[in-house]
This record gives sequence, C-alpha cells and structure tokens, in this order.
Amino acid sequence: MFPIKVGIVGLGHNGMAHARAHQALGQSEIVALCDRNEKRLEAAGRELGVTALYADERFFSHPGMEAVSINTSDNAHLDPFLRAIDAQQHVLVEKPLANTEEDIFNMIKAAAAFPRLKIQVGYILRFDPVFVAFQQLARAGTLGEIYYLEADYIHNLLYQANQTDEVTGRNWYLEEEQPMTGGGCHALDLLRWISGKEVARVSSCANHVAFPAMRHEDCQVSLYQFTDGTIAKVAALYAPRCAMAPYYNLRVYGTNGTIDRDTLALAQSPEDVHPPFVPIEAERVQHHPFTPEIADWLAAIREDRPTRCPLADGANSTIATLRAVSALHAGKPEEVPVFGR
Repeated sequence: MFPIKVGIVGLGHNGMAHARAHQALGQSEIVALCDRNEKRLEAAGRELGVTALYADERFFSHPGMEAVSINTSDNAHLDPFLRAIDAQQHVLVEKPLANTEEDIFNMIKAAAAFPRLKIQVGYILRFDPVFVAFQQLARAGTLGEIYYLEADYIHNLLYQANQTDEVTGRNWYLEEEQPMTGGGCHALDLLRWISGKEVARVSSCANHVAFPAMRHEDCQVSLYQFTDGTIAKVAALYAPRCAMAPYYNLRVYGTNGTIDRDTLALAQSPEDVHPPFVPIEAERVQHHPFTPEIADWLAAIREDRPTRCPLADGANSTIATLRAVSALHAGKPEEVPVFGR
C-alpha cells in the first residue's frame, strides 16, 4: 500500500495536530506545507522534516500531491478549498465548512464537477468513541423514537482576544467569530449525526455580557426544529468561568431511552418509567480524535467510498448554524435549506 501524498495548509494548532496525526498513522506522506506566516512555516518544516514550504497558491501545484488538509482560520476556507478542487485533490477541511452561505454554495458547486474526490468536513465529535456508541444505538432504534435533543458548546475562549495574526495584524476571531457557527456547529452536528435528522427551521436569542471584546454576542442559544418535528437546543457560550461542559452536555430523549452526557438509561418494559443511568461502554478520550478522522479520510480515498462526514453533510450542519445567526439578527425564525437531497 503506497502512502497517500498529502499537503497541509494552515499550520496553527489544528494544522499541526493533523500533521502529527498523519505522521503517527504512517498511511500518508506529507509532501508540502503552506502558511502565510514564514516563521511558523519554517518551524513546522523543521519539526515534520518537510522541505517543500509554500506561502502562496504555488502550494496547490506541488508535484504529485493527491490530497490537501485545510486548517486555515474559519473565514479563510473557501480559497484553498476551491484551489484544491480545481487541482483535483481530495480535501479534508476543518469545521465549520465556511463562515458565509455564499462560500458554502460555491464549495458545493465546485465539488460537484469532481464527484470522485473524497471530501471530509472536520466535525471531529463523530470520531469520539462515546458518541460513536450512542449514534449506533440511536440509528439501531434502541432509544425508540427520538423527539428532543440538546448539546452545548460551553468553552472559555477569552485567550482568543490575544491571537492577533502576525501577517495581517487582524484578530479575525474578535471581528468575525459567531459562537453558534464557530463552536455551536460541533453540538448541532453531533445531534444531527446521532439522530439522522435534518433541520427545517431555527430561532435564536443571545446576549453580550461575558466577552465584550468580541464584536458579536458571546452567548448564543438556538432552537432547531427538524423536518419531522423533533426539537433540538444548542447553547454556545464563549466566556464561562468553568471547565468545558463534559460530553457537550449531550442529552437525547427517545420513547424507550435517554442519553445524559456519557450515560444511558433504557426502559426494559412499558412499566419501567425510571430506568437507572449507566455509563456507556466505550473508550474515554481526553482530546480531539484527529487520528481516526484522518484514517477515515485516507481509507475513503483508497477504497473509493464516502467519508464519515462528506461535503453535503458538513454543509448541512454549517448552514443551519449560519441561519441560526441570521434568525438572531432578524428576530424571527429562519427556514434552513438541506443539501444532498
């Protein structure tokens, strides 16, 4: 089995985590790196033993490169995505897929011309063993009919106020980040993936108290209604004075069982109205599971099969959160389009 030749664009925290996972897996060869920050680029090249270093679009013409991992800031996914697709390279693009609906539609349109390309959108919670176990139970019908779900992205990100880009002098995070899209998309994607349901409409409310340096509201809460009437709630808080909520405060309510974070209660009979919660049998991980996410992408390329989070699926999680922000600003519910139907 020949290693797949991969390039990494964007060498911040996630980009380097992806690069190290590639090297640990041993199923790919990192042949080129790209970042506008030359200090970061050179340091990454030294650590990873990669000599082909680029700070511009010449990266996408690197000889023999088959696949590209895009780890730029959320507002800068479109250009590298389009360049990789145009070069007919497989793509792993970090979540959220994009920061605007226009970018999402452009990505979908570009990729449609090359259906053989394998695209993975980086909704990493789909690879956490606890959530994998719950998704399998839900899809098997063990929980009965699911009618309500909730999950939260509660994470103190005040340190982002100091993350000014050395090249542009801007802090895109303070200027552009929308918590429901940047963080809440993790929670919503988890709920969509576990339930197998699609969002039809969304309404939102917010306040701007705990993180005044952000341009947008740092506390955003949305109610999503799925096409079958199921309801889901997602909260995105960016400056709580507490540790990150365990297992994203996941709760799933079905007619036969309930999920609460990493525990499960299953009724054994119609009369069993208060079954006890027991821990789900699954490995607990204390970090983002980048390695299985990358392994799935590489296997999809080799085996010519879909990734766990293909483009349309990732687009649906992203655009629903963008519509949630639109609903917030409009002060009324918004309809949500669904890709891939």
